[in-house]
Amino acid sequence: MGKGCAVVVGAGTGTGAEVAKRFAKGGYPVALARRNAEALAPLVAEIEASGGKAQAFGADASNEGAIASLFESAEGALGPVEVAVFNAAGFTMGSILDTSLEAFEEMWRTRSSTA
Repeated sequence: MGKGCAVVVGAGTGTGAEVAKRFAKGGYPVALARRNAEALAPLVAEIEASGGKAQAFGADASNEGAIASLFESAEGALGPVEVAVFNAAGFTMGSILDTSLEAFEEMWRTRSSTA
């Protein structure tokens, strides 16, 4: 029996990309998600050039409906979701101990249009 797929929400150029590549190396087909699916083309190409399978999806991590659609589409294209990684986040300097609840929530809601 084959592995289910891995969904990586927030598959940008840093941690999300590296996590996605590691799951692909481990034999998982990977659903890559960020607001701009076209921006994922280089990562899809890199994973596929290494023998893995990946597909890009556009999804706003702060929108519940978009995430539900992402999972439905990923399962339809790549099989049942076995692993989900939520890596979407904003960025702020400072200690987590000094971060307010409001600032923390804003980071994970990632309403920035640059993703």
